[in-house]
Amino acid sequence: MQVSDAIIVSMQRWKRIEPTKVTKVGWRTVVTKTFIMPDGQTQTFDTFGNEGQEFVAVVGITPEKKVVVARQFRFGPEKMYDELPGGFVDKGEQLETAALREFQEETGYRPGSIEYLGSYHKDTYMNATWHVFFAVDCVRVADPELEPEEHIAIHLISIDELIRNAQTDKMTDAVAVLMAYNKLQHLQDAPDG
Repeated sequence: MQVSDAIIVSMQRWKRIEPTKVTKVGWRTVVTKTFIMPDGQTQTFDTFGNEGQEFVAVVGITPEKKVVVARQFRFGPEKMYDELPGGFVDKGEQLETAALREFQEETGYRPGSIEYLGSYHKDTYMNATWHVFFAVDCVRVADPELEPEEHIAIHLISIDELIRNAQTDKMTDAVAVLMAYNKLQHLQDAPDG
């Protein structure tokens, strides 16, 4: 008997049905959604974050080819992580405007130029979309303007360290680093000056 290496399954979008339940837990939002599965059964899932919420993250590089990261304690894994500066996109705010605002508020740095790389979802249970930007010639222009609950230390690390951190569970934004990987490698390989 010969076994095929390929498994072909027709997959289709699930149909969402009501009711949808939205629950606030502290400042977090849990959205309970129900779907009709391909086999006709219904299944309910708890998802996290407001539907349609958008975030920005910035891979920011200084003229000296150092990456600006926000180092902070994360209470889920109870570890210190390097993270890409960023945050919420305010309602009606343009993505690039949000990226520039969040980057400067969180780090005190301003990019010379910024480029949109794309978007992704961090987890299948998250409703939000993350938008990634690549910024170069980032210079410090002010002190960070942090919210009272933010306890962040700004660090400048090498491109190699950023990539190692993304590969070894030392940061939460590994997908964003992957999205910027070719640009990071090109920048790292470019002659100085």
